[in-house]
Amino acid sequence: MESPDVDSSGAEDRGKARAKRCPIGEESPARRKAWRRGWEYRKERGPGTPKMEVAAEMAGRPDLVSEWLEGFGAADRHFSGPEAGPLRL
Repeated sequence: MESPDVDSSGAEDRGKARAKRCPIGEESPARRKAWRRGWEYRKERGPGTPKMEVAAEMAGRPDLVSEWLEGFGAADRHFSGPEAGPLRL
């Protein structure tokens, strides 16, 4: 029988990777959440630049699109490796 810790450790490592790369501090929870949403979107959907309408909707608020795109870009670099090209809008 497998230990439940086996599955959670992978998720914990991924969460640490995301948290380590997030440049936004805890004092800005809305901005941090938008960044995290960008990261999660890229992680779940794979490479490819989203349309601006998608970014605006996923960010939660129009003024948080920049943070969402930063999170998306950070995840793209993390998951694609050093050979990945620049993120283009």
